[in-house]
Amino acid sequence: MLAAKAARPEKDNRHFLLGAIAYRSDDVMVHAYNGHAGTPEPISHCEARLARKLDQGAVVYLARLTKNGQWANSKPCPDCLRALRRVKVRKVFYTLGPGKWDSLEP
Repeated sequence: MLAAKAARPEKDNRHFLLGAIAYRSDDVMVHAYNGHAGTPEPISHCEARLARKLDQGAVVYLARLTKNGQWANSKPCPDCLRALRRVKVRKVFYTLGPGKWDSLEP
């Protein structure tokens, strides 16, 4: 999953890594990853950062990785879901655990 690659920027030692990619309606792929772990504000979440790059009808893919590279739950928080709704994202796919994923329509 490409979102898992976006979750792991070079030289990053955070416990959980969260990344997002999206395909906009013009078929351009954009990506973002979580800001600093010490910043709890939703603006540091990859979904909110990604929403600034999106247009109506985009499809978003989220992945959270543990330090050992396993998938973990990456379901968007309520604030991030609101940000994705504002830009009228069509669908969000997200990891649940090792080898498992789910989707939602914000």
